[in-house]
Amino acid sequence: MIKALLSHNKKEVLAINRRNQIYIRPHNPLSAKRLADNKLLTKRVLAKIGIDAPETFKVIRTKKQLEYLDWESLPNSFVVKPNRGSIGSGIIIFYGKKKNQLAWIRPNGQIMGPEDIRAHMEKILEGRFSMGNNNDVVIIEERIKTHPELKRYSYKGVPDIRLIVYNQVPVMAMVRLPTKRSDGKANLHAGGICAGIDIASGISTYAMHMKNKSVFEDTYESIDQTMDLKQNMPVRGIKVPFWDEILEIAIKCQHASHLGYLGVDIVIDKEKGPLVLELNARPGLGIQTANNSGLRERLERVEGLKIKSIKHGVRVAKNLFGGEVEEGIEALSGKQVVNLVERITIYYNTRKEKKDVVSGMLDTGILTSRIDKGLASRIGFSDALKTVNQFEIPERFETLALAQEYIDLHEEHLIEHPMIKRLAKITEAGHIVVRPVIEIKIKIAGVIKTIEAVISTQTDMVYPLLIGRSELTDYLIDASKTFTK
Repeated sequence: MIKALLSHNKKEVLAINRRNQIYIRPHNPLSAKRLADNKLLTKRVLAKIGIDAPETFKVIRTKKQLEYLDWESLPNSFVVKPNRGSIGSGIIIFYGKKKNQLAWIRPNGQIMGPEDIRAHMEKILEGRFSMGNNNDVVIIEERIKTHPELKRYSYKGVPDIRLIVYNQVPVMAMVRLPTKRSDGKANLHAGGICAGIDIASGISTYAMHMKNKSVFEDTYESIDQTMDLKQNMPVRGIKVPFWDEILEIAIKCQHASHLGYLGVDIVIDKEKGPLVLELNARPGLGIQTANNSGLRERLERVEGLKIKSIKHGVRVAKNLFGGEVEEGIEALSGKQVVNLVERITIYYNTRKEKKDVVSGMLDTGILTSRIDKGLASRIGFSDALKTVNQFEIPERFETLALAQEYIDLHEEHLIEHPMIKRLAKITEAGHIVVRPVIEIKIKIAGVIKTIEAVISTQTDMVYPLLIGRSELTDYLIDASKTFTK
């Protein structure tokens, strides 16, 4: 089914047999699987490393305990779930309480009293919803208050974010939105909407839902907007809050769980922020359909990479698996999307055709671009620097007016040198200074241009080239995607 729906080459798609043989069996030890299958144990392990989860109100392990449950102590809204349940089965969400009654309201409007809820809890204890149908434990936990950025896309329930992590790199993600059909659950198999997420930006791209559920083959259908809401919203372009933090949390979960191939489900509370809902040792493959992209190709790209830290894993994910949103923005705006830090080709100011590639930062905080003195000298401006040094320009000026006065007196003598175009007053390390301006030839994002650049003597420049906003009018900067120095 997934192969038929995807427009990509079949070699990019991960099928269930390959998932089990290549990724789950070798990389997910039995002890790690048991951890992921136990929601209470998962919460305890994650709490030790500072990762938050929804608060647990009560745990019921036996029918005897259930007999003594204090129904009056339950809050107006809460969630009942099995400890070892899978694919959302056995979960009941109560989002409100009937006034002056011991009765709670479900997203579909159904009202359940203690007897009805007790009957459902007994089914959980008997293992009706657990993997292997073994006796289970009832968890009563807080109902998440949905973050307002996502609430408008959801039917009464709480949306969640599913990420696939492999080799400390989040390789694919989707946001799951509750619908009326899913009874407020953010679950694909229950009837929820799933929208793929561009890893670099945290913005949703494609979306789909399950059209028909079959013993033989599930059928999915692409959709453009939400369902069941008073005003349905486009599902492409949803910006997930706390995106960088969510990516980091997903990698931390892999460290804590020792699952080499992992699914992480995260919800976003409007007050608490991101919370881990559960870990999955056998994450489903529908995420490929939501992203219109295959997992196999992405997993192979990160195989064997040496990931040095959590932030390194995030950078790798963004650089490898981002850009889908950029293409859409470029088409609409006519402007090219570029990184905050770009690889920039700089051409030498000599007769010989020579060039170098440096890391340059696109800095909208300055008007005119700046080039490090050492780099300027290396590419052929050493003679201009000697001329500037002969003038012994003061190290700093008390006011901009004094700096301009100096420029008015001396600029015409300095610009006699053919490489010096003018003098500029700028701020360096908190001081007002006067520096020479030269013209340099660069190539940025595939476009060759000649720009003005102030020669900077600041010793702590992180990047040898800063591109000022006067050169950035044709670009849109994506601050979430950067290259390191």
